[in-house]
Amino acid sequence: MPARGTHKKVQTKRITSLEVLIYDDDARFRQLLSDMMGQSREITFSIQEAEDTEQMELSLKNHTPDVIVLDLELRGKSGLEWLRDIKKHEIAPVVIITGSGDERQAVEAMKSGAYDYIPKAYLTFDQLTKSLINAHEKWNLLKERQVLLDKLAHMAMYDGLTDVLSRRALLEQMEFETQRTKRYNRNLAILMIDIDRFKKVNDTYGHIVGDVVLKRIAQTLKEQTRRSDFVGRYGGEEFLVILPETSLGKAVFLAEKLREQVANLAIKANGTILKGTSISIGAAAFDNDASVDEFINRSDKWLYKAKEAGRNQVQPKVGTKN
Repeated sequence: MPARGTHKKVQTKRITSLEVLIYDDDARFRQLLSDMMGQSREITFSIQEAEDTEQMELSLKNHTPDVIVLDLELRGKSGLEWLRDIKKHEIAPVVIITGSGDERQAVEAMKSGAYDYIPKAYLTFDQLTKSLINAHEKWNLLKERQVLLDKLAHMAMYDGLTDVLSRRALLEQMEFETQRTKRYNRNLAILMIDIDRFKKVNDTYGHIVGDVVLKRIAQTLKEQTRRSDFVGRYGGEEFLVILPETSLGKAVFLAEKLREQVANLAIKANGTILKGTSISIGAAAFDNDASVDEFINRSDKWLYKAKEAGRNQVQPKVGTKN
């Protein structure tokens, strides 16, 4: 047990095996690389070889190695072309080991995505194994970093509970859509949606059930709208749907469909089955002179009218002036 006030050092996962694909049209050099890797006592190298374009394409088609060792001086498709293709498709890290020691070529290779560049004349066992391990570790770190960045980007764009767009993302999309609508004089509509008597659901069944209701309704809204539409959680139990290229009449028609779909849901949560959940919806069409806030406020106004008129309905009714 560590002494009080000390910290255990975090151990990184030790690499014990690597799958390496060697592409070099010189059979003797491929053998030399294989022999070098075979000397390692700490890492087991599983080696594949390619001597021409056809074998290289077949190897990459059937298998993804941990590291690729690539010569630049190849017949047919050049090593730099292979390097750029491998980077473009994010196949594996590439270590260049080539007969040329040209500095400009080395710079070009590193710019094109190589993880290391070693002239054959200066190749040693230690340098080879170190380069392969470093390339693999750096590749994995970059992949993990990208996964984290993608996760953070998703968290910034989407509501954590319902996995529809967040309020911030909705407002950014609204700004874009209103500007596009003004520029091209197209139709644009929105739906402001509120779950009726949602507080009663939370008070009666608890917030766990309330969260399930929110998620199920959000899922229904996504399922019943087009891929070109934008569904988001505006706040609390309110959702906003942005409908590009949509007139007020079509928006009201869709809103009625959404209302009916939600009304027919049987929501299972925490041993409870909720039926008869309803939503009220306010629809609005964009006026070219309006701001985003004015546009949203107009849909809010119709939502409140739907609430005042008894809930579980859409306002305005078809034919009503927006």
